[in-house]
Amino acid sequence: MRLSFVKREELVPTIWEYFFKPERPIDYVPGQYVDIFLDDVRDDPRGKNRVFTLTSLPTDELISFVVQFPEPHSIYKQHLELLQEGDPARCNNAMGDLILPKDPARPLVFIAGGIGVASYASMFKKLLAKREERPIFFFYALRSKYEQIFKDLTNAYPLQLKTVAIAPNRLTAKQIVDSTPPDALIYISGSQRFVEGLRLSLETLDKERNDIVFDYYDGYVDL
Repeated sequence: MRLSFVKREELVPTIWEYFFKPERPIDYVPGQYVDIFLDDVRDDPRGKNRVFTLTSLPTDELISFVVQFPEPHSIYKQHLELLQEGDPARCNNAMGDLILPKDPARPLVFIAGGIGVASYASMFKKLLAKREERPIFFFYALRSKYEQIFKDLTNAYPLQLKTVAIAPNRLTAKQIVDSTPPDALIYISGSQRFVEGLRLSLETLDKERNDIVFDYYDGYVDL
């Protein structure tokens, strides 16, 4: 589907939210992701596209997603950074299993590493818009307090528990298991190292694989 770049907004230094207008409404569920293609990109080893979780709602006129710009930038991100209003892009169909379960009573554990918190933004927006309260336990790991994003959104939702761990403090699987219900559905989003490390640690504490839903940000060692 064709997209038209509208604007970008700085959330914190090096982290921006991008907004595009699709040629027609996109069918997706809060928490899903799309591939964003920039056809002018040349010679990027990873190609013309990157995967981004949508932070907008399906009812919004614009779609949005979060991008971090570490140094040095990839060729793709150099093009993304230089986009001007009206510049074209493309996206494919939305995908992903990091979505809210149908059972509103089931406890949920949202674990985010760095900009992995963007995976939950659309879900929080949906729940707030519907005034639907679910038992959510939120854990947020950061390298720096200056990288915390969507603070207003997570502060607005009536969470059962909110834990923010800023380096050198670390989130541990035992800390998460000890402070959440045993029947909770656990979501993990962040860098590949963060996600896989926590997932394996949770499984060693007898958490069933079917009770863990995860999605990592490809191309990031750490977030």
